[in-house]
Amino acid sequence: MILCERCPDNPTCDNCLVALRSGGAANKVVPPRTVKVTNLATMESYQAKLVAVSRTTIGLSSSEHDLHGRIEIELAYDFRIIGSGLRGIAGDPYHIIDIEKVLRREDVLERLLLEEFHTWHMSGELDPTDVLLHWKDRDDERGRLIKQEIQKLSILRQIETIFLYLYDEGEVRPLGDARASVEVEREMQRLVEEAAGTGGPVREQIVTSDGTKVFELYTSVLPDRTCGIALIDVTAVIAEERKRKRREWEIYRDILGVVTEGKLLLLSDEELFFLLREGHKLLAIDIRLPEQLAELRKLFKQALEPQGISDKRLLQFLVAVNEAASNTLKHGNGGVVTLYLSNDRQMCRAVIHDEGQGILLEDIPRATLQQGFSTRHSLGAGFHVILQYCDRVYLSSSLAGTKLILECNLSR
Repeated sequence: MILCERCPDNPTCDNCLVALRSGGAANKVVPPRTVKVTNLATMESYQAKLVAVSRTTIGLSSSEHDLHGRIEIELAYDFRIIGSGLRGIAGDPYHIIDIEKVLRREDVLERLLLEEFHTWHMSGELDPTDVLLHWKDRDDERGRLIKQEIQKLSILRQIETIFLYLYDEGEVRPLGDARASVEVEREMQRLVEEAAGTGGPVREQIVTSDGTKVFELYTSVLPDRTCGIALIDVTAVIAEERKRKRREWEIYRDILGVVTEGKLLLLSDEELFFLLREGHKLLAIDIRLPEQLAELRKLFKQALEPQGISDKRLLQFLVAVNEAASNTLKHGNGGVVTLYLSNDRQMCRAVIHDEGQGILLEDIPRATLQQGFSTRHSLGAGFHVILQYCDRVYLSSSLAGTKLILECNLSR
């Protein structure tokens, strides 16, 4: 950056503010203030001039020392800034310091909680002693809110996969060295720009093009009309949650299998696909009205009688299919009933698929085995009849609906 001839005492020049890359959130300190600077690597101390300040960066002027690396800027005996100096142009006395935290009487205000530091400079107040002396005794609502935010943000800062950004005047700037990939940042910028006009908080999900990474995006409008952004990598969390749900699902499957002696089994969609591939489809009917149940029984009878099934087995199977189809009308908007015949023509399977919201995993044992248990997501009070009249029953349920597969051995 090239300073003007009257810098740093010229209030009309904004070169030092542009260099902070903080948009409208930056202001000059006029007149510049002398501060003590300590290089945390060598512990050498010297003086510099505080020229400009924003929520996330400050500008220091020093013609004698190169202010890069981690440094501490002491503004008062108990008011310090810890930051990282960015390497600038050789010989340029102006240095940009990326703020990491503000320390005050053992309290830490992280990057997005610098309102008081910012307000202190904007008001022209150069002696913060009056504010600082009574900090620990403050009990007003604002003080409590700040302390709560400090606790929450200190927890977030411990998460290695969280990236913090600031959005100001159309530009997204990372707060610190940690940042996401270019692809993710590009998508983040697009989402933030689309939501900028709403003025409210935004929560979105970003998935990388190869599907290997998933991020949760949270934005919050700050008091100075900039926007704080938290981008959290939730890939590992989602993977672990899927494993947990899979283990829970397998436990329920094993319990149902043991209790019913292998007659009722939970089935995944993938397992259902391979099961039905063992045969071919004979018919399918869409059931939306009670009057269609009679047509369903008629079509099933016409399709199964030529397969050599006994009259008693056919009647029992029709009762079970009718009960399952009837439940789709009682507890939803109907569904589709499909009949499959195995390739060896010894087994038939009826698939009853409703379009409801599915059954919660923890409700499946009661919905299938407890007589009288009835909710809008249950399988109805007659499910014990279905278990009794079929050789095996498979159940697959998700938010896309519930699939009930009734299996009947034709040769019995």
